[in-house]
Amino acid sequence: MTTRPIDPVPARTAFARFRVASIVEGIALLILVAIMVMKYLVLPGDPTWERISSMWSPIHGVIYFVYVVLGFDLWSKMRWGLPRMLLLMLFGVVPVLSFVGERWTHARMEEDLADRRIPS
Repeated sequence: MTTRPIDPVPARTAFARFRVASIVEGIALLILVAIMVMKYLVLPGDPTWERISSMWSPIHGVIYFVYVVLGFDLWSKMRWGLPRMLLLMLFGVVPVLSFVGERWTHARMEEDLADRRIPS
């Protein structure tokens, strides 16, 4: 971890955007998982779920892309190391982990802001 000072205003702004993206990504991923369960386990071969899947998958892809961009923005403003960036990306890939990861990230951000504020 670096000891360079961090300006808390842009960092908190970036986190607010990331928080919204985490919640939206978590919901979108749960919807995608439900669609895949219906498509492959509950009603395999049903063309309805094939169409729903083909419509929702790209939408989820865009949502995840926005999540990644906002995660990168937070990561760069917080001046975290590469492992933290990879962890932020992982949070958006595992169902429900984005909700847990958002809380964990908030706690780490507050700790880092307390330790590395810009001197007045």
